[in-house]
Amino acid sequence: MFSNRLRPVVLSIVALFIASQGWALTLNDVVSKVENNYKNIVAFRGSFNQTATLKTLNKAQQAQGDIFYKKPNKVKWQYMSPTEQEIISDGKTIWMYFPENRQVYIYDLTDTFNQEVSNQGQIPGNFLTSLGNLSRDFNVQWGTPRDRDEQGNYMIELVPKRPIVNVRNIFIVVPREITTASSSTFPVLASTVYDSYGNMTNIEFVNIEVLETADETVASKKRGWTLPDSMFTYLPPANVEIIKPPLTRSK
Repeated sequence: MFSNRLRPVVLSIVALFIASQGWALTLNDVVSKVENNYKNIVAFRGSFNQTATLKTLNKAQQAQGDIFYKKPNKVKWQYMSPTEQEIISDGKTIWMYFPENRQVYIYDLTDTFNQEVSNQGQIPGNFLTSLGNLSRDFNVQWGTPRDRDEQGNYMIELVPKRPIVNVRNIFIVVPREITTASSSTFPVLASTVYDSYGNMTNIEFVNIEVLETADETVASKKRGWTLPDSMFTYLPPANVEIIKPPLTRSK
């Protein structure tokens, strides 16, 4: 039998165990929280660390930079290292500027019938535009072999319901605090994208600052500052080579 001194401690441990089991989140719970939080976020900025690995060469390349995002579908990836480059999209066109080569690649995102084409796959982290509709755009399941990382954050696998160039499947890391955080909390800590060849691109999101929300709990616009639309259009500098790859469509 337990002593009177130990009984309260044991009962407390049992109560905590029962409570933790009762509050265990289902996959649908986590997905719903991610979708709702992302739907509420209008604009954000932050930094990223990227690791790209080519399977055939077993070679990894590190990169760092800043990211700016504004709905609908406006994004700017500004790489600082190992070389400077910019990837900018206004939702209809992508500009990829490589100062070292003095080249600008321009991709169309829509055809004359305004239908999405597979050039969307040229944007790193483009799955961000689908975070508000994960269950619509992806088959969603817990990550394998683990559904949590060492810090207890949730790991989810996303498989596109329709083909996306350069994307076979995506793993995202969702902060464990998502269940108690406010609706202005950025819902992804990191993402890992695999293509059909097994190449991998991992992006860790760092110091993400939500600048504007739909429910106006965060409203930089009211303070006189937000991300201007002009940030997401691009005028190529003089004396650069402009390359327009042909339109491609997802099969």
